[in-house]
Amino acid sequence: MNTRDVYDGLAALYVPIAAAVFALVVLALVWFVWAGRRRAQPRGADEHNRVEIVYAGVLAAIVAVLVVATFRALDRENARAAGTPVVVRVVAAKWDWRFEYPGGRVETSAPDGAPAQLTVPAGEPVEFRATSVDVLHAFWVPAMKFQRQIEPGRETTFRLEFPRPGFATSGACSFFCGLEHARMRFSVRILPRDEYDAWVRGR
Repeated sequence: MNTRDVYDGLAALYVPIAAAVFALVVLALVWFVWAGRRRAQPRGADEHNRVEIVYAGVLAAIVAVLVVATFRALDRENARAAGTPVVVRVVAAKWDWRFEYPGGRVETSAPDGAPAQLTVPAGEPVEFRATSVDVLHAFWVPAMKFQRQIEPGRETTFRLEFPRPGFATSGACSFFCGLEHARMRFSVRILPRDEYDAWVRGR
């Protein structure tokens, strides 16, 4: 199971629960409006207290389920990524990405304006050590359902595992960082491990 699968599983739990809670809130509002217009005199405080206690209890149970499910998913993700990872250093700056690999290989945007390319091995944990040289940025890979804020002067470490070779996607800065924020994109290329190692040694 890769990182995207972990977050897909959480989304499959969160979305129906959120939809159900939303529907219940709408129905409760409609009922209270209808009942309030029909009621000549308000009922006692005891009845209101019972309703509020039940409402709070239901919300607390939902929150507990979501918290437990989230931490279990994160524990599985951390355990899966606990092996020796490939390390990629990420440097964010207005308005470009810089990816630094073992052995001194560096990738940035091309002179013709093509975005920087992030190259990673397939099916293995990749540890990113990211920092910003100027303002707040955010490392975002929509296809992986993952984003992480990057702060200036501070290293942020996170791990991802990308699916099989041939899966190509794109990433961007998801935190508005200035006039040319829209330019701050990068592409992602995923290679088999032997091809990745050859690519790293190639420059």
